[in-house]
Amino acid sequence: MTRSIAARLLRIIFGCYFVVTVLVTAFQLTAEYKHTRNRVEREIEAMQHTFGPGIADAMWRFNDDIMRGILAGMKELPIVVGIKVVDDQGKLVRAVGTVLDEQGKHMQALPDGRLAPPTRDDGLFGEVFSREFPIAYPLENGALQPIGTWTVYSNRRIVVSQVQYGFVLILVNSVIKTMALWFIFLLVVRHLLGKPLRQLSDYVGRLTIDNLGDQPLRLRHGGNTELDLLANKINEMRENILAGLAEKAALYEELAALNETLERRVEERTRAARHAQDELARSERLAALGSMVAGIAHELNTPIGNSLIAASTLGDKVKALGASYESGLRRSDMARFLEEAEGIGELMTRNIERAARLVSSFKQVAVDRASSQRRKFDLGTVIQENLNTLSPVLRKTPYEVVLDVAPLVAMDSYPGPLGQVVVALVDNALQHAFHQRDHGRLSITVPVPAGDTADIIVSDDGAGIAASHINRIFDPFFTTRMSEGSSGLGLNIVHNIVTTILGGKIQVESTPGVGTSFRITIPLDAPMHHEEPIIPQA
Repeated sequence: MTRSIAARLLRIIFGCYFVVTVLVTAFQLTAEYKHTRNRVEREIEAMQHTFGPGIADAMWRFNDDIMRGILAGMKELPIVVGIKVVDDQGKLVRAVGTVLDEQGKHMQALPDGRLAPPTRDDGLFGEVFSREFPIAYPLENGALQPIGTWTVYSNRRIVVSQVQYGFVLILVNSVIKTMALWFIFLLVVRHLLGKPLRQLSDYVGRLTIDNLGDQPLRLRHGGNTELDLLANKINEMRENILAGLAEKAALYEELAALNETLERRVEERTRAARHAQDELARSERLAALGSMVAGIAHELNTPIGNSLIAASTLGDKVKALGASYESGLRRSDMARFLEEAEGIGELMTRNIERAARLVSSFKQVAVDRASSQRRKFDLGTVIQENLNTLSPVLRKTPYEVVLDVAPLVAMDSYPGPLGQVVVALVDNALQHAFHQRDHGRLSITVPVPAGDTADIIVSDDGAGIAASHINRIFDPFFTTRMSEGSSGLGLNIVHNIVTTILGGKIQVESTPGVGTSFRITIPLDAPMHHEEPIIPQA
């Protein structure tokens, strides 16, 4: 429920006016009361010259009748409520009306002159005030003989009765002026303030962002006042909003066109970024494959070289045996040749078997990574084969790799992507956990599966991961060694392979300065894919 500002203004103005009127009226009444009381007191003082000599003569002659007559006449005066006469010893001689005793209590004079308590209390207006005069009789020698005192009493009721008419006139005058002024102000404020404000309220209430009206606001009852200034400002605001809406409509059209162009640009930039990201991931995989091939080639060089030396030595021994045969073969030469040939054969067998194992592991890993075909395999065997491909690299480092895998963990999954995950985690430890360290321990643990999933735990005692980085390590291109050639895609590829191809999840726990532990949980039976999966590209 709204409140009229005009009515509120009237209440405030006339509330203040009423307070001022009451204060002024109270001041006028108080001044009139004091003026009347002073006049009464002056009239009482004048009674000394009128009645003083008679009271003194009656008291000197002990003429009680004259004294009673004088006091009775004085009591009839409208300003007198009582008179009391006492001798020079303070003894009461005669009293009429209402007087005060020695203790200041109100007393009523009886017909025989005695004092008695009044039969009723006159209340606030019964409070008396008095004027005391000495009684002195002139002697023959001209001297004045003090023989007592007489006191005239009056009260507030007498003063109020004398100013009552004036009080009524003042009050009536104040009420009439207040009511007249109230109605005048009411008519003026309603005309100059109430109607223009109501018109303003109605106009503004109809305004919305979609309907700003057809015509500007014109006040019918305002005149050239602040309300007209407010109406002009509302009209200016309306014009500004209309202009702003027109400008925004044009801007919206331009923005729509720009958005369409921007979407095309974003799509083009996204395709370019994805292509660059794919190329970078492919380069990283090729670099890893090249490193693995170089390591395998270096590792094969030793057994093949040993086999070549053994074959050459065996050829020389055969030639020497042939020469001995032409010149006459002895039994001892034949026995020595057989002994040496057996040793050379064992050496060649060991080296060739070692090379064959390396080639077999490399072949299996290469085939798995190239095809990413689903097949059944033993988890420990796949992990061991991938570590064999890393043996040339690991042998050159001072770090210890410990493999603790539960036997016969049969899986039906994708060994190629799984092997890439293991190799990437080992490589991540070598590059980041053990960076610039002369010792370190890396453990790969596979507990006995408790259900239909297998856990692979890769832990190190290296530098650890900062708390501010641990939530970002799987983000693409995030690395702390970008300036040293790291692409920041390794762990992102690991996360994508684990969660998409292998259908599992990967978790990491790390304490700076203590080490890091990756826990991979994958199903023993990987989810089926409609198409042959490829290793995801970051």
